[in-house]
Amino acid sequence: MKPSIQTLGQILYSPSQYVIPVFQRNYRWETPQWAKLWGSLTEIQSPDKRGNHFMGFLVFVPGLPQPGQHTTFHLIDGQQRLTTSSVLLVAIRNIARQVGQPDLADEIHQYYLVHPLKKGEHHYRLLPKERDHDSYLSLVTGNGKATGRMADALAYFEEQLSNFVVDAPERLRFVFDTVCQRFEFMCATLETENAYNIFKSLNSTGVPLGASDLIRNFVFMHVAPDEQEEFDRILWGPLEDRFARADGTLDEERFSHFFRDYLMSGGRYVPPKDTFTSFESRYEATGFSPKTLAGSLTAYVRYYAVISSQEADESEQVTRALAGLNVLESSTTYPLLLALFDKRAIGAIDSTQLAQCTEMLRGFILRRFVCGESSRGYGQMFVRALAKDEGDSAQTLEAYLLDRGWPDDHMFETMFVEFPLYQRGYTREVLETLERARGHKEPANLQTAQVEHVMPQTLNPAWLEALGDDAEGIHTDWLHRPGNLTLSAYNQELWNHPFKTKRARYAQSNIVLTRELVGYERWGKNEIRERGESLAKDAVRIWIGPKEQVIRPKDETGNDDEGPGRYELRRRFWAGLSDYLVAEHPELPDFEARPSWTIRVPSGIRHIGIELRLGLRQGKAGIDVWFWREGSFPLWEGIRATPDAYNELVNTVWGFDQVEGRQRGRMFIDLPVVELRNESSWPEVYQWLGQKLSLIYERIAPKLRAELDRLQRE
Repeated sequence: MKPSIQTLGQILYSPSQYVIPVFQRNYRWETPQWAKLWGSLTEIQSPDKRGNHFMGFLVFVPGLPQPGQHTTFHLIDGQQRLTTSSVLLVAIRNIARQVGQPDLADEIHQYYLVHPLKKGEHHYRLLPKERDHDSYLSLVTGNGKATGRMADALAYFEEQLSNFVVDAPERLRFVFDTVCQRFEFMCATLETENAYNIFKSLNSTGVPLGASDLIRNFVFMHVAPDEQEEFDRILWGPLEDRFARADGTLDEERFSHFFRDYLMSGGRYVPPKDTFTSFESRYEATGFSPKTLAGSLTAYVRYYAVISSQEADESEQVTRALAGLNVLESSTTYPLLLALFDKRAIGAIDSTQLAQCTEMLRGFILRRFVCGESSRGYGQMFVRALAKDEGDSAQTLEAYLLDRGWPDDHMFETMFVEFPLYQRGYTREVLETLERARGHKEPANLQTAQVEHVMPQTLNPAWLEALGDDAEGIHTDWLHRPGNLTLSAYNQELWNHPFKTKRARYAQSNIVLTRELVGYERWGKNEIRERGESLAKDAVRIWIGPKEQVIRPKDETGNDDEGPGRYELRRRFWAGLSDYLVAEHPELPDFEARPSWTIRVPSGIRHIGIELRLGLRQGKAGIDVWFWREGSFPLWEGIRATPDAYNELVNTVWGFDQVEGRQRGRMFIDLPVVELRNESSWPEVYQWLGQKLSLIYERIAPKLRAELDRLQRE
């Protein structure tokens, strides 16, 4: 390398042309980078500011000499910086024309943007290839309408320049001189080094290279230079088009996710940060053919579009199954599905088996969600399933999922009835699926429908009277459960009207799920439970479980043993705790033992919930106090800011976390336990939970109630 410091003017004024190679990524800079550059420009123009502004590295590789043409340099690093600087010069030229400075405009155009005596593509001093080619040339020539980020960059700089020179047009010359004479780069021309390796190592500034950028560069460096444009146009470009945003630009993040899923479809888990290195090591060692690789990727990209429900499958059955899966957070299943799609392509399985496997994954995810199972580790879990895929894929997958805790029908149906669906997520997805399963001949348009609580979120006097003496308890326990939820276009209109009024409007609904409520004369705890049980039976049929009921699942360490599975352990733990609390703390509320990892107990405080938590995998038990609604969230914020008083009340330090993007917070205390699966440790845990829960009811709950009342009065 031969490094040297050069100003922008020296670089562009030279008789050279700078070509951005076809394997380079698209123009990526956006407002934050443009604003930073503009800030540097205005700062350097200050009278007390001396010296130049360092823009960063530009790394070039000389092109092949051509008789009668100027020297061509391929820009290996610094594309974003040099392109943005050139767009800034276009903006200065355009504003110069607007404010009556044609000489300045011509100077910029003739000496810094084009080579006046050259024709065709040799006419331009900077020449982006392929994706940004037309946009940049439109900016320079002024012919046609440029689109995308380059056009946005031009508009940004034109606006800044217009404001800067509005009262003093002569300042434009000063701006131009500053850009050309005081923006400097460290330029290096490669001699014998591997341009690709240099490119990888030098991208330490600007917008970092993603996995898809590095993979593209890796592949193109294995394509002969004179074949790269054709390779991009015929093979690689169509791949990237599949991952284009609405504005036509490449969504590099999605493309990177695809490559990672493609690699993992071979049965080996790849951490996100290792996507490129895994790709490089896999193909560098094989002496791969870029064309063969592109052909394989083309097939998998088609699978990917169908798997993500962007395109329909050849089988309507598979399309329906994928649509049901994709309303869940199911991207961790994509590597497994890619492998299954490829098996169908070679005839190893048929569409019926593929749909069956998809339905299994759908049922596995939703059932575990309702039953309180963690989704952590799904990425590795579903990839490991590929190593077990032998013979009958559907049968093998069922056995694999069963072994990892696939709730059976009884478990799922029981948990579904009391699951706080509205608080935990997938509310709309579950309700819409239940509605569509009713198979109405003229299905309702659900896009405009809203989730409605039949028993409203805020109780007025009429509802308090209708629910009876335990109105607050019923409201706390049953408000967010499936039986109390429906879809309605009347949500705002009916939100806390009496059930009789709601019932009359429900009769007019074209949503079957809602119209079914007309069959109830009143609405309370028993009706919510009854409807929840009915919906649970529908849910069992929709989100399928294992054909064989759970007999002996693996425990959470992944070891086979003859002891009880985690469901049975949980049920026994909670049953033992319930017995202990009845005997030692009769003042505390009782609860029903269920094989869930959390048990909710009534708090007696509106919008605040208390849950007991058992983490077999984590080896700890705990108590959570949830602040569910906007009305209680400010109280949580205040406690988090100054927790000392609350720490003293339970002689334990509270932890705090928040549901991302929502006004919903949690304060919690934990008791680490070495081995919760060992039942001999449970008495100690029971004692701790009883003591802390008693303190919470005796000291914390009254304080929370008083603070909440004070906030509401204010």
